[in-house]
Amino acid sequence: MIDLDDDSDRRRGVRSVARALDILTAFSTAHPRLHLSQLAEAAGLPRPSAHRIAVTLVERGFLRQDPDGAYLLGIRLLELGNQVSESSALTHLTQPAADELARITGETVLTAEVDWSDCTLIITGKRQAAHPLAVSSPVGRRSVLGGGCIGKAALSGLPPERVAEIVPRLRLTRRTPRAIVDHQELCAEVEVSRARGYAIESGEYLVGVAGVAVPVTVDGRVAGALAVIGPASRFMRRQLDRTGQLVRQQLTSASPGERRPVATAIEPEGWEHL
Repeated sequence: MIDLDDDSDRRRGVRSVARALDILTAFSTAHPRLHLSQLAEAAGLPRPSAHRIAVTLVERGFLRQDPDGAYLLGIRLLELGNQVSESSALTHLTQPAADELARITGETVLTAEVDWSDCTLIITGKRQAAHPLAVSSPVGRRSVLGGGCIGKAALSGLPPERVAEIVPRLRLTRRTPRAIVDHQELCAEVEVSRARGYAIESGEYLVGVAGVAVPVTVDGRVAGALAVIGPASRFMRRQLDRTGQLVRQQLTSASPGERRPVATAIEPEGWEHL
């Protein structure tokens, strides 16, 4: 016999969880602080419901509240986020290469995972340069898959027919004057990146920032990319190509057999001799 009351309780329980998640995901880089009315509106909830859930989230450390009443994301999320990053297969796979790249180049090294369900990228690891960039993607930042070296690298790890299926659906945004907003142009860039073994950019994603990225696979599936970025003034085209070869070399030597095949690795005597 079906217990209708029990089934109703389960539905209410799932709805409560969904509402709590709606509140947490209402926050963004553009809106890190939200007052109750804003929080309720963003989550699509009545104010009393939003308030009850927010109070519980504050008690559990998932939200905090400023003296003026505004809500912010709580420290507990930072703790959980670190656990997510540390338990990631991509993080474990790329960690040795990322550490060595940061040591050799002295530039910022990023690890990014791709979520193919909604075609987004999220920065999961970062080695800061000795002289940090004025602008850069923080760990936890999610963005739509598109131009830029990381997006192009992730796409280049896919078969051409899969790229032809995904790219036309992407929402390409003109972040900078050099951003790629034409789908055919992006497809062409991805094909060049696939043939070369790495993707490059200069000023496509952030003004004044250039970089190179290589796709990384986990269990035969493109999981993300490893990138080295820095000021465009230090990353002219020749240096980008050298860095791309270096990233491929470090990934191959650190995790042979776990990523797509690459050309014969170079054997530099030092970074300046590449």
